[in-house]
Amino acid sequence: MTALTVSQRILHGGQLLLTQGINDWISTGLEPWASEPNPYCLGIQWRQHYISVIVTSHLSGDQGDTCKEDQLLNDQIFSNPGCGARLLTVWHRNHCSKIFCITDDFGGDTACTTVLFASEY
Repeated sequence: MTALTVSQRILHGGQLLLTQGINDWISTGLEPWASEPNPYCLGIQWRQHYISVIVTSHLSGDQGDTCKEDQLLNDQIFSNPGCGARLLTVWHRNHCSKIFCITDDFGGDTACTTVLFASEY
């Protein structure tokens, strides 16, 4: 078994998709189903940066706030890219609602990474 470098892992993420909720939050600071922006939410550049950190961390092997059981599954998927499995990490930081980062078919021909609020799942 060959260990993957970080850059190889990032390439295994495939197409990147952001849900409408994430897109709206980046541009306005308003989370899905909220009537006003979170008062602790920082500016648009910070929100853009936060999403890019989530995606690169997710694909680099950082498990974020993911439970131990899912971390073990993710470790198996990282060791076997292209097996058709789904990689899931959870991020609940920075006074922001919980965000999921999911890569379907990690390392496969149809790999796709989606970033969404947990409430959009």
